[in-house]
Amino acid sequence: MQTHKSLQLIIDSLPLLFQGACMTIQVALGGIAIGLVFGILVGIIQSKKLKIFGLSQVLDFYILVMRGTPIYVQLLLVYYALPDILGINLSPFAAGVITIGFNSVAYIAETVRGGMNAIFDGQWDACYVLGYSLPATLYHIIVPQVIRAILPGLMNELIVLVKETSIISTIGLLELTKIGTNINARALDPITIYLAIALFYLFMTSILALGARFLETRFLEKGYAHDTQ
Repeated sequence: MQTHKSLQLIIDSLPLLFQGACMTIQVALGGIAIGLVFGILVGIIQSKKLKIFGLSQVLDFYILVMRGTPIYVQLLLVYYALPDILGINLSPFAAGVITIGFNSVAYIAETVRGGMNAIFDGQWDACYVLGYSLPATLYHIIVPQVIRAILPGLMNELIVLVKETSIISTIGLLELTKIGTNINARALDPITIYLAIALFYLFMTSILALGARFLETRFLEKGYAHDTQ
């Protein structure tokens, strides 16, 4: 009897849970876009070959702050303090995307920096001798190797980012966790509802994991898997 009631509750809740999952995906995609674009850029700039005095210290401090403070505190600062300082209105969605995205920048940047520093110096020297410009060296020689080497760590960070979207429920955004909490407040069946939420997150992160395997296979096929040494 209880099993039947739980199953019926999940079936009845599916439309709302799907709606919440769609919002979670939107936040995650926004955060991923920010994290990848700025994270890769910062990681490249912070590599030992391209460091710029002054800018490097500023970026080091940014990374230290973002990695050394809880993302929940960062969310509260972005949602409550930032609008007050700048005199703007910020929706829960925008605050969530900004927080998650720029938190992810710090972690992706460190991953990319490590991959850049692992490239053998001889490859940089060879590109210089052959007359490659710096952008051409990065685009054609260095970055493809770096991406291939750091792909597992990069995808792991993106999976973490998807799960971190759940904290946005604390500022009222109707994403998956918030909607599940609202449903549970009416149904009073936390085991069923929160298990359903967990399965939704598992499905989304599994898709990302499969995507990582696919990308890794494609890089192997294109010949980017050779050792950076």
